[in-house]
Amino acid sequence: MKRFALIGFPALSLATLATIAACSYSDSGAPNPYNSGGSGAWGSGGSGGSGGGAQGQEPPPQDSPAAPTGDDAGADATPFACEGLDQDSPVTLYLSADDSNSMGSPVYVRERLRQGGVPSTTSIRTYEFLNYYRIQYPAPAVGQLSIVPQLEQSPTAGEMNMQLGIRSFDAVKPRRPITVTFVLDTSGSMAGAAMQREIATVKAIAQSLAAGDIVNAVTWNTENNVLLAGHKVQGPNDPELLGLANSLSASGGTDLSSGLAKGYELANQNFGADRMNRVILISDGGANVGITDADLIGEQSEKADKEAIYLVGVGTGPAENYSDALMNIVTDRGRGAYVYLDSVDEAQRMFVDRFDETMEIAARGVQIEMTLPWYMRMHRFHGEEYSTDPKEIEPQHLAPGDAMIFNQVIKACDASIVNPADTITVVARWKTPLTYIAQETKVTMTVGEMLAAGKEQLQKGKAIVAAAEALKVGSAEALKSAHDELSKVDPSGVDPELSELGELLTKHPSYQAP
Repeated sequence: MKRFALIGFPALSLATLATIAACSYSDSGAPNPYNSGGSGAWGSGGSGGSGGGAQGQEPPPQDSPAAPTGDDAGADATPFACEGLDQDSPVTLYLSADDSNSMGSPVYVRERLRQGGVPSTTSIRTYEFLNYYRIQYPAPAVGQLSIVPQLEQSPTAGEMNMQLGIRSFDAVKPRRPITVTFVLDTSGSMAGAAMQREIATVKAIAQSLAAGDIVNAVTWNTENNVLLAGHKVQGPNDPELLGLANSLSASGGTDLSSGLAKGYELANQNFGADRMNRVILISDGGANVGITDADLIGEQSEKADKEAIYLVGVGTGPAENYSDALMNIVTDRGRGAYVYLDSVDEAQRMFVDRFDETMEIAARGVQIEMTLPWYMRMHRFHGEEYSTDPKEIEPQHLAPGDAMIFNQVIKACDASIVNPADTITVVARWKTPLTYIAQETKVTMTVGEMLAAGKEQLQKGKAIVAAAEALKVGSAEALKSAHDELSKVDPSGVDPELSELGELLTKHPSYQAP
């Protein structure tokens, strides 16, 4: 058995973190997208989101917990020869890219670079860059997922760049009702920009709510204070919720445990099996999460055979004093989105423009299986983990209108034996959130067919990966090479996301302008 992942979680054992969540729901007054079969077709599929440190890299603040490594599974540098391989045994791998709505890393990195700092390599998670920056694929039919495999020859003989886009159907409108429970950090360290971003988050979510949605809210510092309990909003921009947002202020110390306990108590009191049930934890990341806190979050996120309570973590920064250990741990246990805000405008982007992507689930427990010809192996993987054993890979949820992006390099033991007629098969398996019906989508193509097909999404994915990996390395050479890759993919600068990544590369202190 092989497992390839470099992931660490301070204060929590891997056994404690290994929790698989469950969810189930029904939509009222809307078509049910969760009972249809999974007939996948290539060409249809959504929006996406280690190395040495740079000279002069700033260490994390000494009074903050060390951030989890967050390293991608990375490259396999072990020798690879055809001798000894079984020509009758294709290579089957199982892949994980983390939840498609884990998107905190690139926004934190963006703020840190714009502040003139150098983000630590552990804070740069390439797969979260692929989640955050959108890679567009056509949407499949309602209730289905689609698979788009793309392949191109690498400049290195025997190596091929490969990208898989696993696209969900677009969000069904009107959406189902939601119960939102805010757990709001009002400790003294939240004063200033962090509090402004917290207030902006509450207001952005208020803008996205509909009549009948339920809101609970509790603040946490040295004491917790229930501000709303079972409040049914009148519609978007509910006056009482906006009044709550405007009343928030920073004072006191930090008591995460009591705030979380009270938040989940309120969430359970107003729980609805026909609703989304979300706890929204907003903090500057200064608190430490303990075993008890993590167990509480995990227990609430793994309610079998019915809708669970998922936790959405919102990091407010600011980046120079921020450690993402808290949000990375609680969102892993809570099976929800992790977003970071580098401005009040980012709250609008994540909780209005991308509300469904951040809050909803279209496919539960998505597992990806990839079968390669016998002479190939995974050489470099820019996801969270992969394994030859499916039990070693935790299935992940996929939001509506979204895509899981798997960007990797596969390698042949001998370039001369690559046969264009050999096949590559990709299978996506998942369960419907409503009825837990097992679904499957499969695509099989020859190597030659993949090489001859379009590569637009692969090119953007490679450019995003190049930028993230260059920021990890932090050398002038790596930064320039990534900048060149971005310019090659988007020479006219018409893609605002690639333009932003190019700008961020130039903010790194090691970047040398041509």
